[in-house]
Amino acid sequence: MSEQNKQLFNSFVARYPTRTYQRGEIIIFQGEAPQSTFVVRSGVVKAYNLSIHGDEKPVGFFGEQDSFPGTWIYNKVPSAIYYYEAFTPECAVYLIPRDEYVRFIKEHQQMALIELDHYVESQLALSMQLNALQHSRANEKLMYMLHYLCLTHGRPAGERKRQIDLKLTHQDFANLTGLTRETAATELNKLKRLGVISYGKNEPYTIDLNKLQLILNDQYIAELDLKS
Repeated sequence: MSEQNKQLFNSFVARYPTRTYQRGEIIIFQGEAPQSTFVVRSGVVKAYNLSIHGDEKPVGFFGEQDSFPGTWIYNKVPSAIYYYEAFTPECAVYLIPRDEYVRFIKEHQQMALIELDHYVESQLALSMQLNALQHSRANEKLMYMLHYLCLTHGRPAGERKRQIDLKLTHQDFANLTGLTRETAATELNKLKRLGVISYGKNEPYTIDLNKLQLILNDQYIAELDLKS
């Protein structure tokens, strides 16, 4: 988003009240009809579903200036189809009446194009996440999920390297891939020994895309890159 468009968007959302949530606090419950559009002011929001056994199944993360829940905002569903929860220690969101948010998007062509681009990238990201889950082997599930994360939530950290901005635990990786925490930890350690990923107690996950792509089986997926 250009600086001019950022200023336009920020001046719009600044008219509305904000609410702050702590990590783990639910912002919207599944099945709840939201009272407003939520736009992330700071922090990260996690969207997820629950299996019949109560296991968490993350479906996406929302960062600064992202709006949710999109399917409700644009009148595709009457209520939220996922849970939305604060993922960072503190998360602040703007509360904007749905009609006013949609009117703003429609009245500014550039904002509409940015919104369209956002949803196209979200659809691509979801298809990548689904592709990761469809693999039967644990190491492949994790490698494809890492690829998805570094393209959608990563930032440059050197030549052909991406640092994942999300502070994920081994349990988070397990939830994302459908593996046990122990298996996720084991596979991450294997990739660490191969130099595909580096991380530590207070060190973020950094992915070496060249090394990751050498062991991905799908050439076209491996070469995929998202444009910022």
